[in-house]
Amino acid sequence: MLRSSLNYLLHIIFEETTIMKQAVLIHNPTAGSGEHSKERLVKKIETAGYEVEYFSTDIPGWERFIQYKAEVIFLAGGDGTVQKLAAELLKAGDPVQKVPVQILPMGTANNIASTLGLNTSVEKLVKLQKWESFDAGEVEWTGDSNFFIEGIGFGIFPRLVKVMKERKKEEGEPEGPEVELKQSLQQLLQIVRNYEACEAIIITDGEEITGKFLLIELMNIRFIGPNFDLAPTSRINDGKLELVAIPEEARENLENYIQDLLNDNRKASLEDFTLLRKISMGRLKWFGGDMHIDDERIENYQGEEVKFKINEAAFNFRVRS
Repeated sequence: MLRSSLNYLLHIIFEETTIMKQAVLIHNPTAGSGEHSKERLVKKIETAGYEVEYFSTDIPGWERFIQYKAEVIFLAGGDGTVQKLAAELLKAGDPVQKVPVQILPMGTANNIASTLGLNTSVEKLVKLQKWESFDAGEVEWTGDSNFFIEGIGFGIFPRLVKVMKERKKEEGEPEGPEVELKQSLQQLLQIVRNYEACEAIIITDGEEITGKFLLIELMNIRFIGPNFDLAPTSRINDGKLELVAIPEEARENLENYIQDLLNDNRKASLEDFTLLRKISMGRLKWFGGDMHIDDERIENYQGEEVKFKINEAAFNFRVRS
C-alpha cells in the first residue's frame, strides 16, 4: 500500500514538473490537394511531445505567430507558404528568424522540402531534431530589392509560370499534384521547342559570360518548377548560388532530356550541355521579358540590369539525418 502510494506521488510530481516543448504550426489548408486537416496535423505534432499554437494562412493576422516563443515552427504547405513564412521571419529578425523551421510538405512540387530530403510521412517528420542553416539570396533592380530562397531566373521557367497560370484559368485546377506536375513538364517541352533564345550578359567573380540562352537560373536549391532537378550540386548553406545557363545551341539536348523525364527514362545528364558555376554575387542583364523570383513571375521586368548576392545562414531548417 505504501509503495503504491509513493509511486502515485512520484507520478504526480513528474507530471507537474514535465514541461511541454512549445511549437507553432503555420498551416495552408488549401495547399496541394487540401486534404490535410488542422485537427490531424495538430494531433500528430502533439504526439511528438509539443504544445501547439495553430495559425492558418487563410485567416488574416496569421503573422502574429512571431509573438509566441517556440522551439520549432512547423509549416504545413507548399513552396509558396515557405516563402511567405521566410518573409515574415526576415521582418521579425533575430531571435525569431533563427527558430528552426520544420516543413511538412503539402504542396504540388515541394521543391524546398525535396532539397531538404523531407519526402517522408508527417509522423516521421515531426520527430526530426537535426537542423541546418539555410542561405537566402538578395536581388535588386531599378531600385527595387527582394529576397529569394529558391532562386531567380530568366527564360523558359518564368514563361512556364505564365502559361500554366493561363491554362488553369481556362481549364480549371488539375485533378491532383501528380497530374499537374506531368502537365507542367509537357508544357515545358513545348515551350523549349518554340522559345526564342535571348541575349544575356553575366558578370560574376571576375568572369564575363555572354551569349544567347534559353534559360539562366541562379539556384539556391536543387529543384525548380515541376520538381525539375536543375541544380543537383546546389547546397543550402555553402554561401554560393548555382549559376545554370543553357545556350541556344543546346535546345535539342534539352528537349531530349525533358522527353526522357516524361518517359521515366533518364539517359543524359544536364551537365553534358549546361554551363554551371558556383557564385556568391554578381550582376546580370537579360535582353528579354521573362523573369521570376522564386515561384513568382515578375511582370514588369523590361531588361534592366539585375544585381544579386547571397546572404549566408539567414534561416534554420530541419533536415533528415
